[in-house]
Amino acid sequence: MAVLTRAEKTRQVGLWTDALAKVSLGQEYTIGARRLRRADLAEIRQTLEWLDAQPTVEDEQAGRGLPRFISMLPGRRF
Repeated sequence: MAVLTRAEKTRQVGLWTDALAKVSLGQEYTIGARRLRRADLAEIRQTLEWLDAQPTVEDEQAGRGLPRFISMLPGRRF
């Protein structure tokens, strides 16, 4: 079941792509006693791959969502 609309998915991909660009410029830096550490590169890549694999609500409505599998066991009724 899709949880994202095409617009929401596009927005999320944009945000994670921006995070990827920021991490590529510097993952961690310190100013005085304060330190900023961005998300790990591996986590960003994994999230982008996950988002890419997710069907949108519009995809499912058009019949292009993830395939549905039905168990075909003789004698079992659901």
